[in-house]
Amino acid sequence: MNRTDYYSIGEVASTCNISIRTLRYYDEISLVVPEIRKEGSKYRYYSKDQMVNILIIRKLRCLGIGLKEIKEIVSTNNLDVMKGSVTERLDDIHKEIVELERSQREGEVLLRRLEEGSEIISMRDDPRLASGSLPDEIKIEKVPKIHIYYSRKVMKAYHNEEVSLDRWAGIGDEVREHGLKSSGPIIVTYHTDLLDQFLSKTCDIEFGMQVEECDSDKVRDFGGFMAVTIFHIGPYNDIIKTYVKALQWINQNNYKVSGPVSEEFIISPVDVKDENEHVTKILIPVNKE
Repeated sequence: MNRTDYYSIGEVASTCNISIRTLRYYDEISLVVPEIRKEGSKYRYYSKDQMVNILIIRKLRCLGIGLKEIKEIVSTNNLDVMKGSVTERLDDIHKEIVELERSQREGEVLLRRLEEGSEIISMRDDPRLASGSLPDEIKIEKVPKIHIYYSRKVMKAYHNEEVSLDRWAGIGDEVREHGLKSSGPIIVTYHTDLLDQFLSKTCDIEFGMQVEECDSDKVRDFGGFMAVTIFHIGPYNDIIKTYVKALQWINQNNYKVSGPVSEEFIISPVDVKDENEHVTKILIPVNKE
C-alpha cells in the first residue's frame, strides 16, 4: 500500500468534517466501505475517490435525503438520478417550509389571543393595571372590518352552554384545507332572534375564523358596524348574565339592537381547560333610537 494514496479514518473524518462514528456506521451499512483494512487491527484506509463520495453523501444528507436513496445515487453515479432526487427533495422542502410558516402564523395568532386574554383577566383582578376601560365595562365602539371564513348551519334544540366541539374543530380544519391564512380568533354569530341561543330553540349559527383577505365564496366581510361590547370572563355557561347586563345598558341609553349578535373568543373553551381563564367578547350591533 502506498500510504500517500490512502487516508486513515481519522484523516478522512478531519478532512470531510464528519465524525468517526458516522464513518463506521457507513461501513456497517455498506455505504462507504474502507478500501483497505489492515489485517490484525481495526485500522481502515480510504481512497481519495471514496473521500469524494463521502463529501457527496454529506451534501445530500444536508438536504435531508435518506441513506437508502443516497446509496442508490452513489452506486449508480448518474447525473440524472442525482438531479431527480435533489428535485424531489426540494419539492418536499418547499412543502415543509409552507407548513412551518403556517404553524408559525397560527402560533403567533394563538399567542396574541392568550396575551390579550391574560391582560384582560389581570385588569379584572387588579383594576390598577387598567390603561383604559375595565374589562367588565360596557363600551360603544366601531367594530373594524375584517375577513372571516365562515360555516353557517341550522342547529336544532341548540343551547349556548354546550360547546360544539365538532364545529370548533371543523372550522379550523376547513381553513387549513382551503389553504387560507388564519389571522384571528373564532367568531360565532347567531342569525336568530335575540337570546334564542339560550332557550334550546332551533338556531341559525355561523362559525367563522378571521383570515387574511382572499377571493373565496366562503370568505365574507365582518364588522364595519357600531356595537355595544363587553367581555365575559369565566365559565361559558353563565354568559347569559353578561348579555343581560349589556341589554339593560342598551335599553337605558336609548339604543336598539340592529343586527345579529356575535361572540369573539379571545381565550376559548378549546384553548385552555380552566373555565376561569376563558375570555369572550360579546358584540351587539346597535343604532341610536
